[in-house]
Amino acid sequence: MKAFVTGGTGFLGRYVVKRLLERGDEVTVLAREQSDTSALEAQGVRILTGDLADLESLGGDFLKGFDVVYHVGARVVSTGAWEEFEKANVTATRQLLEMAETFGLKRFVYVSSLGIFDIPSAGVTITEESDYDHEPLLRGHYTRSKIHADRLACAAARAGKPVVVVRPGRIYGHDHPSQPLFMGRVKKRLMGNTWVVVSRPSYLVPVAYVDNAAEAVVMAGTRDGVEGQIFNVIDDDTLTQKEYFRALAEIEKSKGRGLRVAFLPVGLFVPAVIAVDTLFKFLKRRAWSVAYQLRRSGRNARYSTDAARSELGWQPRTSLREALELSLR
Repeated sequence: MKAFVTGGTGFLGRYVVKRLLERGDEVTVLAREQSDTSALEAQGVRILTGDLADLESLGGDFLKGFDVVYHVGARVVSTGAWEEFEKANVTATRQLLEMAETFGLKRFVYVSSLGIFDIPSAGVTITEESDYDHEPLLRGHYTRSKIHADRLACAAARAGKPVVVVRPGRIYGHDHPSQPLFMGRVKKRLMGNTWVVVSRPSYLVPVAYVDNAAEAVVMAGTRDGVEGQIFNVIDDDTLTQKEYFRALAEIEKSKGRGLRVAFLPVGLFVPAVIAVDTLFKFLKRRAWSVAYQLRRSGRNARYSTDAARSELGWQPRTSLREALELSLR
């Protein structure tokens, strides 16, 4: 198959490309001019130089001749104006969907995020049909733009287009650019290898090892009969922070290192971040709310992966223990 991949030089995208090449697919990656594509080119990947924020510069037929699009790329930085996120994450998704339909591509896989969901209270179960966050303006430009793009992809899927949406949880792995390991929603490293995590030990950890997530994405583009479906993807929807950090501590101990984790309740920090929000609102520094995000992070939710396991036939190949060891190594 001829596959077109956006975000192929990024963290998850590199693993998606690797999986596609292992299948023997012919892969083209959309990459910005400043991206290092030497490793991809050495593997026989064709590079199309361009930017999601300016697809018009590529002409109107660059998807012609492909079988499937894996739309993994997005603007993921935490700074910038809303218009920049809208152009790269929302407008680009719309343009790619329209072009894929024009040229009759067999499949369009959109990689979304579990961060798009509303968590109204602790203890809820989030399925593929759960509501989007009711306060997107308080979540920051990235999440807001992902909600808009997810709506576009899901609308196309439900309209009968050959679109599949994959929503991974927090993806980790040794070559993650900022946080190779999940270390808590809100955390602070103290002296040595001691961490303070602002959350409960019973908090469910919605993580996916990068190779497991990449396999789900590729399966979404190659498995027969899954057109129009949506899949939440995390490795273990019952994994708690206590279990996760215990496994991590056991590995650290086997290497002669210690790991201590202290859990603090979210409520202790809410007054302080409300004060910060008030200050930033007064200074007109940002529109989103740290307090809202902190409260949301304290609501324990289970993300169901039943559809990915039953309909897609996906199972994580790499176990938690192995994934942690690979990430640490």
